[in-house]
Amino acid sequence: MNIKLNSQRSNSLKFPPYLQLAIDIPIVSEVRNLFMKIAKITSSQLLIEIGTPFLKNEGLRKIAPFCREFFPSNYIIADFKTLDVGKLEVNIGAQAKVDACVVSGLAPIATIDNFISECKTLNIDSWVDTLGVPFYAFEKKIEALELFPDVLIIHRGIDEELSGKEYSWEIIKKYKSLVPSLIAVAGGITLENVQKPLKSGSDIIIVGRAIYQAEEPLVELKKFLDSLNS
Repeated sequence: MNIKLNSQRSNSLKFPPYLQLAIDIPIVSEVRNLFMKIAKITSSQLLIEIGTPFLKNEGLRKIAPFCREFFPSNYIIADFKTLDVGKLEVNIGAQAKVDACVVSGLAPIATIDNFISECKTLNIDSWVDTLGVPFYAFEKKIEALELFPDVLIIHRGIDEELSGKEYSWEIIKKYKSLVPSLIAVAGGITLENVQKPLKSGSDIIIVGRAIYQAEEPLVELKKFLDSLNS
């Protein structure tokens, strides 16, 4: 592996594990209803993700301050899944005052390098999402990058999950041996299986529908947060 110019690791996320609530609901009024039910949670272990459908439909400039109203001290991630113009999208995130931005692992090396570098310049955490990139391909991509990201997301997408694609939690250990970054895991995590990624070394557990589609989202959220420390 090439020697990186600087091996980053998030200065904001110092005490894992964390639970990341992925808001993939596209309509702000529906998200407001959800937030009104769960905003009493004050845990520093809770991260709020502005999911891609929400971001695309409502616009980051509008919804970043909206999220801050409900979660003023929580870490907030803008899930751009950037594929090009890495610096530009990081600047958009910085102007919206989010804590982290996400670039797609499918993006060209130049885009990912520019993205991570600009995040470092603007003091925002850089996240790389491996959705659609198999481990062997991403291993080669990491070798070509000039910088490590702060967080690497191992991601099985919703469409893959619903198609019944098998998932091995052992892959978490392979990624942890590849990068010094924090490792986040997304895709089909439930209260029944949440200990598997945690015990395999995941630093951040990403959950969406299992919480916001629950009959009592606040109750489910508390259960997931409790699972981090059990």
